[in-house]
Amino acid sequence: MQNALLGIVAALLTTVSVVAEEPAATKLVFPIIPNAGGVVPLPKAAEQPRKGAKVVFDVTADSKPTDINKGLERAARLLNLYGAAGLKASDVKIALVFHGEATKTALTDEAYKAKFGIEKNPNAALIRDLQNAGAEVFVCGQALNYKGFKESDVAKDVSVAAAALTVIINRQTDGYAYVPVN
Repeated sequence: MQNALLGIVAALLTTVSVVAEEPAATKLVFPIIPNAGGVVPLPKAAEQPRKGAKVVFDVTADSKPTDINKGLERAARLLNLYGAAGLKASDVKIALVFHGEATKTALTDEAYKAKFGIEKNPNAALIRDLQNAGAEVFVCGQALNYKGFKESDVAKDVSVAAAALTVIINRQTDGYAYVPVN
């Protein structure tokens, strides 16, 4: 019995010392997009960001009306990965297209309030930050119709595309990598 207790105490002490030796979590950085898409700098990791990449984010992910759409967060993270690697926002071309349940992401504050009763579209500031970093932002004109929105309900800096399909096909034809966010 005493040997069993000594074994348990030894195991607990070993566990405590191992936990105490683990490094603290690395702090997230936001070198290009502030307050969204934080990343851990990993300068020795394989497959670092490269200049000249082109990405189209196909965003259908739903979000609560009070939350930021995860497609915006994903694009911010990509830009911050570039910044953490010492590159600039202009070293990557990004296009986002919202459709399906993500269509609401592109609404004006007024349309958002009318639909969801929330004073401001929580996505608007991050859309502006991404656009200021060079990202193109589109919403599907077909999805607007299916969801009961008008073109005038779309925030002024978001482009209404004929369809999400046309954005995705055109960008892939132009050499953009396809990243679904659903």
